[in-house]
Amino acid sequence: MSDNQSFFSRWSQRKAEQQAEPIEESQTEASLSEETVDTEELPPLTDEDMPDIESLDNDSNFEQFFSPGVSEELRNLALRKLFRLPEFNIRDGLNDYDEDFSKMPALTQEVVSKLRSWADEKIEEAEEGFKEGVSGETEEDQESISDTTKVESHDFSDLDDSDDLGDADLEC
Repeated sequence: MSDNQSFFSRWSQRKAEQQAEPIEESQTEASLSEETVDTEELPPLTDEDMPDIESLDNDSNFEQFFSPGVSEELRNLALRKLFRLPEFNIRDGLNDYDEDFSKMPALTQEVVSKLRSWADEKIEEAEEGFKEGVSGETEEDQESISDTTKVESHDFSDLDDSDDLGDADLEC
């Protein structure tokens, strides 16, 4: 266990030393670059200092248009020119509404006949399903039920038509 602790402590110490060194170097580099910028003191660019919009191409530097002295109108024109360059004007192919669907090609007679036959088949299936749904059974089920539940005919001719109650059952 002590070997593991000593290993981890050595590892963390080395890591801390490595992280401290680049920070010190980057701080010195940043302070040097700040000093050079401060000594130059560039004046802010204005609309007159900007190149013509039509002369801009892929190799042009568009950063200068973001200077605080440049008008919004000129900045927008430069951005419009930038985004119309082929580098940024890429279609991703996922836009469903890019194509013109108002001019659809006509279907051939073969396709039309297949569609009609398919639609007729679906209508027939739906009608058969409706008939089965209304009756609740298929034709085979109906035949088997009629075979098992045949009604026997009874002869009621020998029964007396006289009523034991007489006219009493008719009164309300």
